[in-house]
Amino acid sequence: MARSKEARRKGPSRLVIAIPLIALAVIAAAYAASVVPPPTPNVAMDFTAKLLIAQSSNSTTNQAQRYWAPAIPVGMPGGIWATHQYDSYGIGGNYPVYLDNPFYNCPSQAACLFHVKSNVVHAYTLGDFLAVAGYPVVSQNDTLGLKRNGNFAWQLCVGPTGQAVPNFQWGAMVIQANMDITLLYSDTVNGFGCA
Repeated sequence: MARSKEARRKGPSRLVIAIPLIALAVIAAAYAASVVPPPTPNVAMDFTAKLLIAQSSNSTTNQAQRYWAPAIPVGMPGGIWATHQYDSYGIGGNYPVYLDNPFYNCPSQAACLFHVKSNVVHAYTLGDFLAVAGYPVVSQNDTLGLKRNGNFAWQLCVGPTGQAVPNFQWGAMVIQANMDITLLYSDTVNGFGCA
């Protein structure tokens, strides 16, 4: 009988030791999971481009202009996210074509810097960016909900200021790295104001 009492004592004592060790292992695993960063997603595309959108209000000089910039992020959680066509291509919870903090990325009367960051290689277009911003129509006759009115129409140009050239692809224009894009609503009698 001495052995059975001794055997019973070893059983509970092992359990008493095992429980704190298991608890310690669970706490260590939880801590490690919270400290170790998640695996980096596969980034197939990652670049920026600039978009300047302006509306001229003077038909003779095209000088007085109002500039468009969103008040909140576009294509990011908590911001404007009007389409979900390419949600699965985004990285970090963002749409693959997005604009983060407009306060920093859209300085007054200057182009907005937006991002293309995707887990697949895809030909994202100006129409894709404006669609996520809530403006699915991009054309000479209607952009941002502002329609052609008499001689006033939209113009699309690509290139830096002073060197921009007209582009007629509108929403189908593929966005490229470091691209300078200008959308200008102005009097077309004066020619291309953004070129």
